[in-house]
Amino acid sequence: MPITFRYKSFRGQPLPLIPVGIKIAERWYPVELYVDSGAAYTVLHASMAEGIGFDYRAGQLVHLQVGDGGFIPVYLHLLDLQLGSERFTARVGFSEKLGIGFNLLGRADVFEHFEICFNEGKSIISSEPYREAHETRSHRVTLY
Repeated sequence: MPITFRYKSFRGQPLPLIPVGIKIAERWYPVELYVDSGAAYTVLHASMAEGIGFDYRAGQLVHLQVGDGGFIPVYLHLLDLQLGSERFTARVGFSEKLGIGFNLLGRADVFEHFEICFNEGKSIISSEPYREAHETRSHRVTLY
């Protein structure tokens, strides 16, 4: 059964911002993420991690290219996410250089679990989990 979200207004523009749960240090936190099919990874502002005392710099440092062609440092961690009633493990990064006003839900380890459909005309986004019976490959998540 698909989960449908209405776009939310951000600075007067409708954007595909959705609520997602993230588990950090045995506690679940609600976050709002911009569904970005162009983003390699899910990336959150470092201030979120700092606000709960999570040492995000202990993660694997990678440098991700952003829209202006530059690179930002991102610290990747394997964390549990929840979208609707579905829980899964994904690589999630934190960066103090994320230069936009929202967090990103990227492709890695997310788009393998869900069929995601944008409907710009209706300003909605829907996601439907792939069922194991229909999956043709396993999804083992590792940091590189």
